[in-house]
Amino acid sequence: MRGSIRTRLLAAFLIVALAAAAGLSAYFLNQIEAFGLRRLEERLYSEARVSASLLGTAIEANGGTSLAGETGKRVSSALADATSASSSRIMVVDSTGKVVADSAGASTLGENVGRRTEIVKALRGDYGATTSILPNGRVALFVTAPIRTNGHIVGVTYATASTFSIVTVLNDYRGQLAIVVLAFLIAAFAITELLTRWLTRPLRELQSGAAALASDHSVRVKPAGPRETHDLAVAFNDLAEEIETSSVELHEEETRKSRFVSDVSHELRSPLTGIRLAAETLLGGDIDEVDEKRFLETIIRESDRLTGLANDLLELQRIEGATGELPIGRVDLTQAARLAVEANEPVAAERGVSVVVEGEAPTVLGSRDRLQQVVGNLVDNATRHTPAGRHVRVVLSEERGEAVLRVIDEGSGIPPADLANLFQRFYRAQYSRDRATGGAGLGLAIVQAIVTSHHGTIEAANRPEGGAVFTVRLPKLDARTPR
Repeated sequence: MRGSIRTRLLAAFLIVALAAAAGLSAYFLNQIEAFGLRRLEERLYSEARVSASLLGTAIEANGGTSLAGETGKRVSSALADATSASSSRIMVVDSTGKVVADSAGASTLGENVGRRTEIVKALRGDYGATTSILPNGRVALFVTAPIRTNGHIVGVTYATASTFSIVTVLNDYRGQLAIVVLAFLIAAFAITELLTRWLTRPLRELQSGAAALASDHSVRVKPAGPRETHDLAVAFNDLAEEIETSSVELHEEETRKSRFVSDVSHELRSPLTGIRLAAETLLGGDIDEVDEKRFLETIIRESDRLTGLANDLLELQRIEGATGELPIGRVDLTQAARLAVEANEPVAAERGVSVVVEGEAPTVLGSRDRLQQVVGNLVDNATRHTPAGRHVRVVLSEERGEAVLRVIDEGSGIPPADLANLFQRFYRAQYSRDRATGGAGLGLAIVQAIVTSHHGTIEAANRPEGGAVFTVRLPKLDARTPR
């Protein structure tokens, strides 16, 4: 099984702490050992030099020229008395390399040590020093100094002593070291545990938020902790926001699709029923010529309704789904409105309604054909609900940096209950329930889709003096924008 981040951090911190503690301990123990050796070497060298100087002076005073004879015995006795209270051992070696005096006793007298490196260096007049590890783990240090008489080297003083080493420190203090190491481990573990909990707390909150997001898309986490986890929390919240938005949009889309299928089924049922009944009647025969013509006209009329409905649905799908490519450019909204009104003049004249265009509007960015379609649909809707002999006005203006187009009629107005649903698909206001005079209920939905695709807004309202007004607002195109 894979461990958690907290466990890995805990292990990593402990390893680092132990490695650092071991490294520092080894370094400081080595430094302490080296310091002890330096101090011991300084002491032994001082003792060796003092002994060599005193011996040289004594030999000269007695008129001797070497360490042979009674001189060696007297030196051994003197060394034994001088070093009895000292931890150092001093030997005197003559020029041939034989031991002539030893503060430790007579066991080594006559032994030849002339091959030792430190002795050879001292007999040449140099300073000699060597170290070795004793069987008990301590470090032994050997220091030599030449004995000079009348300018000649007649022998060597040989000082030696031992001191502690890392091994002896670990052996002597292993009980205390075990306690210190155990205390260090406990403290390091406690501190590391607190640190890992603090560092991984934002990650645990993210984990909880991610688990809850599966069932509740409104879940958010509070950005906290180091920069990486803070940025991760911000990214998580952004992702959750997108998921929630997508979920809402998907639900709304599913609702729209369901309603669309229901509305289309309802709209298709009536003309299909009329066509079927007329066809069955004609198929049955035994009808006069007048009725036959009427039934045929019914079939044609209902077929036209189906064709118009299909065309409107395809048009709406192209606009909302952006399946068609539209030429986008500068559009003179005033000119587009006048062209749309001219195209609707025959229908308006047939209904006995006059349409006038007033004012000027700034240039906008969009599709000329689509915007003319907006004006045409609104004018057709207005003339449809305006009594004969009255007027429809198309008023153009600029307000707060926007191009504004208003279509004002002198009809009976819109019932307040219908204002909120006026732009929904297949919706017909209460004053226009008659399918013979009303459309399929898609005209205003198409208008809203076109306006929305141009980043504009549309709203409907009733005028205090009577009639309705539809207001379209579109972003004004900056005159400095290149063509």
